Amino acid sequence: MCACVALIFLLVCSSFGQAVNGTLLGTVNDSSGASIAAAKVSATEVNTAITRNTVTNESGNFTFPDLPPGKYKVLVEVPGFEKAAP
Repeated sequence: MCACVALIFLLVCSSFGQAVNGTLLGTVNDSSGASIAAAKVSATEVNTAITRNTVTNESGNFTFPDLPPGKYKVLVEVPGFEKAAP
């Protein structure tokens, strides 16, 4: 009896370890390949229109952690450049 309860407890605990959400990451570069720091990056889920925003770091990298599954449109804005949707 005690072994069955312990087994059920272990199975329940292991089921919490599965991730449903994902991470979207990338790098913003100019046409010469140079990284662009402080670029505004937006990720909008197409079906819900929910938008998340971030800014690139000094290496031009950005990350959107813990995004729910869906189709996202990414928009990059940098002063002095045209808006870009890769």
